[in-house]
Parts: sequence; structure tokens; C-alpha cells
Amino acid sequence: MNLIKGIKALVIDVKEFRHNFETKGPTVAGLEPREALNRLRMFSDEYSVRKRKFDSYYAGETLFGLPHTPYPLLVKTASEIELLDKLYGLYSKVKDTIGKWREIAWTDVIAEIDKMVDTTDTFGRDCSRLPGVLKSWEAYKELKQEIDDMTEILPLVKSLAKESIRPRHWDEIIILVK
Repeated sequence: MNLIKGIKALVIDVKEFRHNFETKGPTVAGLEPREALNRLRMFSDEYSVRKRKFDSYYAGETLFGLPHTPYPLLVKTASEIELLDKLYGLYSKVKDTIGKWREIAWTDVIAEIDKMVDTTDTFGRDCSRLPGVLKSWEAYKELKQEIDDMTEILPLVKSLAKESIRPRHWDEIIILVK
């Protein structure tokens, strides 16, 4: 395939890719965050293929002194993927970490609690540093709620993990939470 035909095919392909990204990608309204993360990974891989073609054709245009073909839809998609990658990267890290914490045996909590608090604080800072445009997303809201919940729960867990807590204290707690 010659360079000009390849460029024309890529322009059409990028339009189709953008349309699919908007209608079937991670930005579709109402998606569960886990599904959106899966779609982001899929579209990110597809973007990489088109980016490699773009780079190749750009080099060919430079080599032969041709004007560079603009791909504004590819640039727009790249910036959105980058933003979403920040959000869903943190989302996935938080979900995985908290999932592991839920598997920790109660006897091991004392050794891990300070690390858990520090990690949660780091997650909170990272979440607050995400770009403002992402803060209206459902995944961001769920992420922030998960971090806020852990920020609230961990001091209680730390208090309950102290050696000074006796069986009678547990009996009182059980009565309170019934």
C-alpha cells in the first residue's frame, strides 16, 4: 500500500474508531466502573495500533516533504484515554488494595494497620489531585466514597485491634451493632 492510500485509509479508520469510542467506549453513560475499565483497556490497545500507523505515516510525510495530515479525532481520543487512565488506574489500585485488606486475618491487622492508614491517605491525596473534569464521573464518585469509607473505618479498626480490648468489650460491641 502506498503512503497516500495508507493515510487516506487511516483518516477513515480514525473517524470510525472515534465513533466507536464515543458509542461503545468507556465514556458511555451508565457503565459500571469495572466495565468502563475493561473498555478503556480495549480502546487503549486499539488506539496504540492507530498511533503506530500515525507515527509511521508522519515520518513518511516528513521524508517525502508532504504536508502533515491532521488527525484531530486521534488527538482528542488520546487526551481522553490519558485522563481516563489516571482515573481508572487509581480506581483499580484502590479496589485491589482494599480487596486484599479484607482478606487479612484479624490477628495480622495490628501489624498492618499503620501501613493501611498511610496507603489510604495516599489514595485520598491522589484522588483529590485528579483533574476536575473527572470528578463528575461515576467511577470518581465511587472511588472517593471508597477512600472516605476507609478513612473513617481504619481508626475504628485500629482501636479494636489493640491488645487492651477484652472479650467483654466485644460482647458490648455485638450488643450495640445488633
